[in-house]
Amino acid sequence: MHQRADTTRPDARQRASLACSSSLTPASNGRAVERATAKTSSALARGEEVALCCQRTTESVLAAVGVTYLSHADPHRVRVVAADEAQARLGEAVVTLEDGEDDSLVSLAKRVYSGFEKTCGTTCARRVVLACASDENGMPEAVHRYMRLGFSAGVRLYEDISSPESVAFLHFVQRVSSECEHTRQFVRFVRIPDGTFVSVFEPNENTLSLVGRHFARRMKEDHFVIVDPRHLVAIFHEPGDASCATVGLDEDTAATLASRVGEADERERLVQALWQRFYRAMELPGRGAASRGYDLRASWMPKRFWHGLNRPIRTSWRRSLVKRFQISLFATSIIRRDYRPERRLLGLVQ
Repeated sequence: MHQRADTTRPDARQRASLACSSSLTPASNGRAVERATAKTSSALARGEEVALCCQRTTESVLAAVGVTYLSHADPHRVRVVAADEAQARLGEAVVTLEDGEDDSLVSLAKRVYSGFEKTCGTTCARRVVLACASDENGMPEAVHRYMRLGFSAGVRLYEDISSPESVAFLHFVQRVSSECEHTRQFVRFVRIPDGTFVSVFEPNENTLSLVGRHFARRMKEDHFVIVDPRHLVAIFHEPGDASCATVGLDEDTAATLASRVGEADERERLVQALWQRFYRAMELPGRGAASRGYDLRASWMPKRFWHGLNRPIRTSWRRSLVKRFQISLFATSIIRRDYRPERRLLGLVQ
């Protein structure tokens, strides 16, 4: 007699048909992913909705998307949220995707990224990396919805700019892309006595890992470090390397590295003095806080970046001269898009 299929267990054939989870088996997932998948499946089987909590990193968000597929979750019954903004709704179970010691999270993230890139194209995959660097609330769920749409639409996703999923997702892409450009333009280095160039920069989004190759190309023969105390991240470059190493920091280490900016060597102080005198000589009237030129200055260069400049330059400068001589100011203002995955998600975007 023919037996009815057990509807409470995942169908192995369905798993193999998913581009993002192909070749994934419970034995290869690792404990952290297994636990999150089991908890999600169990909550869904009880009729509950699920809030899947992850960290604000590329690999954690992508792994969370992978868990929703592995648990065969209806996208309308599960939402991906950042752990620091998670708040359960009525009738909703909270499942936390932990960053395990077995690297299962990174492995799953790479598989999801590879599947998405194969299905939707490299440009859409790079947009995902950009969006995952956003600090805004709602980013993980926007990425989740966009990738769900992409696995269904395929290469047509590239031209989709009007669907609700794409509109919400592209908002984060645009913000991070603009902040990457600000990072390339406004990072300023100080040379310390051991020859290392040090910079402290606090972007609104987590952009350092996305622009590391830009600075590696511009300063290929230099040893430098850029510290982001806001996101507790730093990028390091060794002479001759084609890219930078991205390192997570604790608060004490970030403060220690940031304090090195005040250790300028004699040559650095001389160069700063030369530029300060140059700007004083070329100053135009009407740039004070009570003048019309002040509004133009604040528009062309956001005030949140002023503290990274030397004081005389902050109070007297012309936009045309800044654009003309920016490259001489430690070569940090080339306009070019660079994409680098976050933290340990290496080798996905070259």
